[in-house]
Amino acid sequence: MLTQVKIIPLLLFVFTLNCGKNQPIQFSGETMGTTYQITIIINSNNKVDAIQLQKKVDSLLTQVNNIFSTYIENSELTQFNDNLSTIPIKISPEFSELYEKAVSISLSSDGSFDFTVLPLVKLWGFGPDFNIPQIPSHKIIQEKLNYSGIDKLEFENDSLSKKNHHTQIDFSAIAKGWGVDQAALLLDDLGFENYMVEIGGEIMVSGLNNFNSKWTIGVSEPEYIAAELYAAIHITDAAVATSGSYNNYFTLENIDYSHIIDPKTGYPIQHDLVSATIVASDCATADAIATAVMVKGFDEGLRWINNLSNVECLLVKKTDTGEYLTGKSSGFNY
Repeated sequence: MLTQVKIIPLLLFVFTLNCGKNQPIQFSGETMGTTYQITIIINSNNKVDAIQLQKKVDSLLTQVNNIFSTYIENSELTQFNDNLSTIPIKISPEFSELYEKAVSISLSSDGSFDFTVLPLVKLWGFGPDFNIPQIPSHKIIQEKLNYSGIDKLEFENDSLSKKNHHTQIDFSAIAKGWGVDQAALLLDDLGFENYMVEIGGEIMVSGLNNFNSKWTIGVSEPEYIAAELYAAIHITDAAVATSGSYNNYFTLENIDYSHIIDPKTGYPIQHDLVSATIVASDCATADAIATAVMVKGFDEGLRWINNLSNVECLLVKKTDTGEYLTGKSSGFNY
């Protein structure tokens, strides 16, 4: 019997106040099935047309969505997924760039980050239609696993081909972060130095806030719908992303099934790690690594992060008694 379906999108939030030494410009909108927010700190003597600036951001994010969305029927990604041919398909420079980054992180994570699990995501009811399933049989899970794995894809000369007709790509665990990075690059090109970009809880900050201090990022308490503060970190010129097993799941016969699929087993993850917050130099990397750590679990994830350069983590696990325990990578000093 289905007892609960829960989707909690907010995992990170930024503390901003409309006071201080410098003037903030803030605007927000919708993109990639979620919301975005941008805060830019400018000198009070400078004049910025916030309406025109938002139009540029909206245009950029629409382009990103039209490439990587699994919900838009004619997106570049959907067209690739729907094509059952094994003939190489020319892909856009943006698609190529994100594909190569995703492959690099997949290899680094020993497959814990795998962007070819879309058939399994759909099987477990977490695809675009969000159909709550009965528990799939082991046989059909194994069948879907045969479609998965980056070894089922071949990239050459800006063209991508499938080795298996049914292989499909899902960039949802990295695309929002990449969108944050693209918006940040746009702000850089326009000459802004102090800003925050947030899409669906994935964040990039540059420079300082309106108090000439590092930006304060709040990590919400796991498993609470309200944004109750669990921890606060203070950063500049860095990206932050959080993944959690509690923000999208269903409960069937008193068992919780997370939206995060273990690419090696084909089943939703089942362990005590409930939240992984990653700090990295770019948001796409932080986004993807957060998912990979959730797949690996608390101990293995912490060991992996400690062996990476320029990546730090704050992990939260839940004990059998309901207590939260925190683990930090060796360089997590925020």
